[in-house]
Amino acid sequence: MNIKIWTTGLAIAVMGTGSVFAKDIFTAEVQVDGVTQMIGYNKILNVADQYESENMRKIFPNYSDISAVNAKLDLRSVPVNISYAQNSSTLVFKIPSLGIERSYTGATREESKEKFVDALEGMDKDLLKALTKEWVKNSPIDPVAGNPTSLLSNMAVSMTDSLSDMATNQAFGLKDQSSSSFSMMPRFGRYTQQGYGLNVYNLPLAYSHWFDSKKMGLVIDAPITLVDTEDALSGSLNLGVGLNFQVTSNDAMTWYLMPQVRVGATGSQDFGTAALIYGGGLSSNAQFPLNEHSNISIINMISYYKTDALQVGDFDSGYDLQNTIFRNGVEYSHVLHKTVAGSPLIAKLQYARTDFYGDQLYSDFQHDLSGSIGFKNLKPKAWIDEYRVGFTYTYADNNLKGFMVNAGYTF
Repeated sequence: MNIKIWTTGLAIAVMGTGSVFAKDIFTAEVQVDGVTQMIGYNKILNVADQYESENMRKIFPNYSDISAVNAKLDLRSVPVNISYAQNSSTLVFKIPSLGIERSYTGATREESKEKFVDALEGMDKDLLKALTKEWVKNSPIDPVAGNPTSLLSNMAVSMTDSLSDMATNQAFGLKDQSSSSFSMMPRFGRYTQQGYGLNVYNLPLAYSHWFDSKKMGLVIDAPITLVDTEDALSGSLNLGVGLNFQVTSNDAMTWYLMPQVRVGATGSQDFGTAALIYGGGLSSNAQFPLNEHSNISIINMISYYKTDALQVGDFDSGYDLQNTIFRNGVEYSHVLHKTVAGSPLIAKLQYARTDFYGDQLYSDFQHDLSGSIGFKNLKPKAWIDEYRVGFTYTYADNNLKGFMVNAGYTF
């Protein structure tokens, strides 16, 4: 069994760790008795907690529990309104674009605010279903779907990556190596999405095994991701299980097909988000040798995913999405004349485009350009089996872009 351990020490030095000027995820224009203040937040509970009497007096010294309050909020790119009428404890919440209005009445404004928080945390399923559809449609930083750092995008990319890695290991004289491998490949990425800065920390864990005939293999992968969006944290985990079939192999072409099922979960107390995504699809990787030192692979994938409710911490935000995803690309691999400790360097360059259909998302497609260079040590009992450095540049519509780097070794 080969154990791959990848590190990313140069990533932070190359990419940096954050933006100079942070951008608020939630903003509010709050008016009390004719006085207006602009306020920014990076956590959704802080938005609601603003309307506690103590917090209101910090900004409006003359505020009392009978003051009239009107607030226009940008709730992750969805305009909403929160208000208290003068001499009233009822909190009124509106989403004007959807014609939605809710009223929360307690004995005090504090109790009304708590009822509002309960609704955001999952008590009002209809409200959350409508709000989450607006989030994936309007927000460039939703953790669930609609942008390259979201869980849905990561699940789609993982499907083709796991097949490509397994297929490449059968090329260039590597077929006689161990039939099983376990890999850990840490990555660091920096993305800018409509003025927001995102740091992405990704740890793909994968196991693959070719059965005795080398005509069928098992792939299990489980990427773990942490995203820091202007100090608001979200985390996700997804698991894929696939069977890789070698459909044909001759001098002109080697073709692999892999049906795969995947399930993933993401959650964030800061965003007020929790969702489950499940589905699967079929990936294809057709390798065409150009000569003994290089080949080109055509990559295709179709998959279908659905979201469902999931409780993470205090939040169950009720995402209800259905999307069909296509990913198509090409990869060029070449054995260089240079060697390291007698082992040839192998360079790879890949381009892929991913398209999303179904429920409307902020970004409907993304382009990924990636490259890497490294070597596989073919000497028996060598301590280092593989060393590789690489990058991925991603560009999606609506000006979403990012750069991810990785470096590491195999032993």
